[in-house]
Order: sequence, then structure tokens, then C-alpha cells
Amino acid sequence: MEFLGGYKNISVNRFGIMNIVGPRLGARFEVAEDLRPLFPYLNASRKEARYFSEPDRIQFVFEEILCTLYSFEIIAAAFLDEDSVHRFGDRLLDYLNEVDEKQDTIQPDYETIGRLSPMDIYQLLPKTNCGKCGQESCLAFAAFLSKGQARTSECPDFSKPIAQKGVYPIFDRDGNIASTVELNISKEQNNQSGTENLLTNRELEVLRLLANGSSNPEIAETLAISQHTVKSHVTHIYDKLGVNDRAQAAVWASLNNIL
Repeated sequence: MEFLGGYKNISVNRFGIMNIVGPRLGARFEVAEDLRPLFPYLNASRKEARYFSEPDRIQFVFEEILCTLYSFEIIAAAFLDEDSVHRFGDRLLDYLNEVDEKQDTIQPDYETIGRLSPMDIYQLLPKTNCGKCGQESCLAFAAFLSKGQARTSECPDFSKPIAQKGVYPIFDRDGNIASTVELNISKEQNNQSGTENLLTNRELEVLRLLANGSSNPEIAETLAISQHTVKSHVTHIYDKLGVNDRAQAAVWASLNNIL
């Protein structure tokens, strides 16, 4: 029996950085099985892998696409179109199942990388020392971000995230993604201050389950309500928060500690 039988959901989003022209697509693949048991084996199998401990995730390049695997999701970029996303997703699924099948022949590598340093965050910044963030230099701003004492929104040229976890792309000189890093963006929740009061207690329950990856049928079963009622709640949540889809709603929930 295969470890991963398929994806629960695949979403595609456009992302980019202000001074780079051209559309780019990032993909988010949701899975039903916890991927973490594979991380030490992937870390041992791929020389370029970066295995992080906070939070638990692994990053590597597969078929020239940068992938970051979390417990129940995979973030990958960059793609030219949605068709290439789905073709890549199938090949990646086959590869992960192959690694799972070969665990007995792989010596796992449990060595991980710890928290981001200011220099890691500095790679996300324009490096112009323009002062728009209120700091004397980009490196000083990176130091404040690493301590949670600044917000990414204070830098107008900061890379846009490609996933609700705050996964930010680092571009090389040619405009291609060279790496990604993850920041704790919960400090930005003050921008949404008071908005959670617009939601009823039931809507908060639905939002919490939605943000944790539950489908409408699963939410209905958990809360003992009909799927029609769940759909109505989701629609009201979108309208009240000013979002367009589940991913955006999950971002809002994460920023406001609704998870």
C-alpha cells in the first residue's frame, strides 16, 4: 500500500517581488498523511536538502522546482502554468512514495537547522538601505524582524509570501527562486485588530477548522451541522474578512491566532 495515495487539495497562486517583471506561480499541495517521518530519509537522500526544526520542515530542489515539505502540505515554486503544476505534483508524489518504500535501505539523517538568523532574513530585503522601514539599514531591519520587533509590511519592497505560513521567496539575479525562508508573521496581527469581533462564535469555529485543512463535509460532521449551513458560514466569513478563498481565510486565521 502506498504511503501517499493522492492530494487532498491543490491550490495555485501568483506571487512575485516588486522589481521583478513577469508572472510566476507557486503551488500548495495538501496531503492526508503526516510527511514528517519522511524528512530524515529525504535529508539523507538529497545533498541539497535543508532540514529545519522550527517549525519542522524540509526543503530541496526536485526537477528544478524548489519544494518545502511541512507536516501535511507541500509548497513548490516556480511554475509557468497550472498544467505544469499538476504534472509536477504527480511526479513528486511518486518520488515520495519511492522514498517511503526504500526506508530500509536509507540511513536517516536527523541533523536539522535551527532558527533563522538576521542574515537569513536579510536575503529577503532589497539591500538598498533606503530607510523606508524606519531603520538605518536593511541589516538592522532584519535584526528587528528576527526578534519579532518589526513587521514585514514596514518594508515596501519585501518579497510577497507564497503560502499562508509566511513562506517567502528569495530570488537570484535572473529573477528565479533560489530559496525560500519562513517567518513568524503573527506579529503583524495588529493590522487586523478588532476584525475577529465581526465573526460569530460559530463562524470562528468554522474558520478554525477550515484553517486547519478540514473540508466542508468534515466541518459539518465535527460541528454536527449540515453541509449547506457550513457553506453559508464560509460565505459569511469570506464577506466579513474581505477574502476570496480558503487559503486567504487561513492566512487571516494564522495572523490572528485563531488556529
